[in-house]
Amino acid sequence: MHMTAHIDARMNQRGIKRDLIELAMNLGHIEGDRYVLTANAIHEEIRGLRRQLKTLDEALKKGGVTVVAEGAALITAYRTNSYNAKLARKK
Repeated sequence: MHMTAHIDARMNQRGIKRDLIELAMNLGHIEGDRYVLTANAIHEEIRGLRRQLKTLDEALKKGGVTVVAEGAALITAYRTNSYNAKLARKK
């Protein structure tokens, strides 16, 4: 999206960086011709990211997770580092 000289001047005056503009456009809701990012929306996004970080940490502790699927059916799941190809070939 094209940024006008006006928004550039206002961003500099108000200490608003381009990243914050992109954040407001990605996470904010549209009110007419405005993108509005409220404190409540920011808190909700932070809570979601914290949940995701917790889940990622859990997956990391397991050495990764592999899910086997066929079509829409989930068949099995296991720790990624628990699979041993040599043992699988011996069976």
